[in-house]
Amino acid sequence: MHNSKIVSLLQDLGAYLFGGAWSWSRGKAPPFFRRLTGVADRLGDARHPAIAVARARLEGAPVLRIDADETRVEETPQGVWVRGWIWVEQHALDSGDAKQEAKLRSALAELPQQRRVIYLSHCVEGLTYPAIATRLDLDVAEVQRELAAALLALSLALDET
Repeated sequence: MHNSKIVSLLQDLGAYLFGGAWSWSRGKAPPFFRRLTGVADRLGDARHPAIAVARARLEGAPVLRIDADETRVEETPQGVWVRGWIWVEQHALDSGDAKQEAKLRSALAELPQQRRVIYLSHCVEGLTYPAIATRLDLDVAEVQRELAAALLALSLALDET
C-alpha cells in the first residue's frame, strides 16, 4: 500500500476517533490511539511526488489551486489525481443571469471543436475520461488536458466584465 493511502486511512481513523464519535478528547484517549494519530501526523509530512508536479503545473494559474498542506491523492492506472480547487466568481454562480449565460454560450462556441466535444461529453453527458478517450481515440491524459483547458477558457470568459 502506498504511503499516501496509509496516511489517508490513519487520518480518517483519527477524525473518526476524535471527531465526536467517541466520548474522549485527544488528551484523554488511550495511549495506543494517541500514538496511532501521531504516526498519521508524522507520515502526513511525506507528500506524494505527484503533488509537487501538480503544483508546478498550476503555478501562476489565476483560477486553479492546490492547497499547500494537501496530502491526499488518488492513484489510477493512467496516473495520479491530486485534489485541487477551481476559483469561481460569485457572480458566475447566478444561473438566472442572461448576460452570463450568453457569455458562456459564446465562449463555448469559440472553443476548438475537440475541446468543446470533450467538455460537453464530460459535463453534459456525464461520460468518464476513459469513455471519452475511447470515443475520440485519444489518451486519457489528453482528454484531461483538453477538459482543463476548456474549463479555464470558460471560467475566464465568465470573469470578463
